[in-house]
Amino acid sequence: MSNPNPSSPPRLTNGKERRNPSITPRKFKRFFTPRSRVPSRISPARRALQDLAVPEFNNRYQTPAPSSPLGPISEQQARDENIDPLDARVPKRRKFQHTPESSPCRPPLTADPNHREHSPSPRTRQGLLSPIRSLHSSQENLDSDEDESEDEIPTQSGPVRRLAPLTSRGFAGQLAQRQLGGMPRAGRSYMSFPISDWRIDTADFYSKPNDVHSCNSHEGPGRCTPFCAASCNRNSLVAIGDEEGRVRLLDSSNSSSEPFRKIHLCFQAHTNAVIDLNFSDDDYRLATASGDQTGRVIDMMTQTPIAILQNHTSSLKQIRFQPGKANGNVLATSSRDGSVQIWDLRCAGPLVQDAIVHPEDRETTLGFRRPPPKQGCSVNSLYRAHARTSRQIQQGALVGQGDTPSRRELPARAGDMSVTAIQFLPPGQEHLLLTACEADASIKLWDIRSIHSSRQKVPSSLSETAFPYSHHWRPFGITSLALNTDASRLYAVCKDNTVYAYSTAHLILGHAPELSTRNGEPPRKRHNAATHQGLGPIYGFRHPSLHVSSFYVKCSVRQARDGKSELLAVGSNDNCAVLFPTQERYFRDDLSCTMGPLTLENSTIAAAQEPSTSNRPISSAGVRRSLFRAGSTVNPPSRLDDDIPIVRKGTPLVRGHFSEVGSAVWTSEGNLVAVDDYCMIRCWREGREEAADLRTGGETGGRRWGCGWADVGEDWDVPDDDED
Repeated sequence: MSNPNPSSPPRLTNGKERRNPSITPRKFKRFFTPRSRVPSRISPARRALQDLAVPEFNNRYQTPAPSSPLGPISEQQARDENIDPLDARVPKRRKFQHTPESSPCRPPLTADPNHREHSPSPRTRQGLLSPIRSLHSSQENLDSDEDESEDEIPTQSGPVRRLAPLTSRGFAGQLAQRQLGGMPRAGRSYMSFPISDWRIDTADFYSKPNDVHSCNSHEGPGRCTPFCAASCNRNSLVAIGDEEGRVRLLDSSNSSSEPFRKIHLCFQAHTNAVIDLNFSDDDYRLATASGDQTGRVIDMMTQTPIAILQNHTSSLKQIRFQPGKANGNVLATSSRDGSVQIWDLRCAGPLVQDAIVHPEDRETTLGFRRPPPKQGCSVNSLYRAHARTSRQIQQGALVGQGDTPSRRELPARAGDMSVTAIQFLPPGQEHLLLTACEADASIKLWDIRSIHSSRQKVPSSLSETAFPYSHHWRPFGITSLALNTDASRLYAVCKDNTVYAYSTAHLILGHAPELSTRNGEPPRKRHNAATHQGLGPIYGFRHPSLHVSSFYVKCSVRQARDGKSELLAVGSNDNCAVLFPTQERYFRDDLSCTMGPLTLENSTIAAAQEPSTSNRPISSAGVRRSLFRAGSTVNPPSRLDDDIPIVRKGTPLVRGHFSEVGSAVWTSEGNLVAVDDYCMIRCWREGREEAADLRTGGETGGRRWGCGWADVGEDWDVPDDDED
């Protein structure tokens, strides 16, 4: 019998029975690790996984699906895989396809790295990117995003603008090139706007009647002749020494309420003429050299001597303070007796009786008791520093009148060679001393640390410069020495009417250990070492108004500072002072065209080594320049050949003096003070309008009376519109 109720269909079992997942310790530790145990430094892989859901990250990289995930990678894409795209800020919208950084699909890059908004290009080809490289790239992108957010570096908006050359900047550029000089391009080429005229440095000097001081006598009616001048280093005062032994101070300031013609201070320094003056670096001490065979160091606060230097047997010629560490305690003096004495005021010396200021007068005049001066201590003596050589003895008949005693000076001993000029080298080489004499144009370099005490033996110098070849027929003496601003040039005034320029680096030919330093101190010269033969002058200055007929003609260099150019001022027997520009860019052509054919065989070195056998050097036309000697006691040849360049660019200061101009010094403000034999002291100042008015105004109404100006030629003050 069958069942009336049919049974249910059987269950179909197509899969495994679902069970709860098992939790192992590893899984538990991986998914349920407390946050305190999670390391603080997140790995690049975890950081990439955390940023997958960041909308900005997805917005940054949005690309269509590649046509083939296994397509080849192009060479351009292979080079650009390491380039990180910039952050592109776009409006938020719904994304249908997400391509994170870890996706093997590399988003396309734009060619311009400065492109801020990304837009896919149909020509952009995609390639397969390694997941490992994607992790490193994402890390670099995140680091760069943090750096950019902290300190954004401004990008260049466009290409760098090219600087316009000076010649194409209009009138201002042309004027700047004319004033400063320089070539419009490298090498030799024609300059449409040449360098500035050298007269621009010397044309502005003038002098008015208020700039003249008349040197009147203090011993009676009449005038007294000023011999020397020295300017202070830190103020505008100028000291003048006269033939009565007095020193007067004048104020040369442009803004001083006291006129230049009025004496600022005056005191008696010697019983004979004051030949030379020199201030210490701090201006507290004044050194004087006199014809009474003594020198003095005067305290300027009390105008009384603190030391008397009396070791010479004839009148003194020059006195100089040593610069640098000596601090005004070491001096050098030269005399007509042919010796050079080195003094140290720190060495104890006996007290001496002052013949000028007595102790009673000292106490009543100063208002307090001051000890009498002490005798100076000579720590080194260079006797017969420039002794006559056999050549000088043979040519003694041609020398003529030398440095003979005159102007109330005591006579010198027969046979002595007067040392007419001395000059210390700048700080750092202050142990070196330069000397020159009346015998010839040679300059000797001494190391004052080498002790010389013998009166019979001729001392040995470090080096001796060669004299110019134009002196082969007779010698000419040196009257003055001066260094330029950086001490690279030494200027020497010679009695052949020439100012010779020497290179201080070439004072010793070849290796010069005395000019070098070791452990901060230069090496000492060995005793009785042989004298090196140094180089001769490299060029010279001449001018038709420059004549040097006495040893009282001096020179001075204005330092290049406060916007003022360097100038060389020299006195002259033609009743004027002459200014020479010392910047060698003004006469570079003269130096190059003249020194081109010179060699060692026809230079001053060879001429000095073989004076008897060498003939006149042969050179091309225009190289040799003639020297006309006027007013000589001997009949010289009609012309002398020079083997060095001769620069003839100079400006005389005319109408200001009526007799020989001897000493000329520059003040701290750049003014020039010159003294002459007419008992006049004149101050020359700079003013472009005043100098031009005196040159072009004429004599109408006596406007030029008592005035002087720089004579630079008639074409200097012609307006540009009137030039042909």
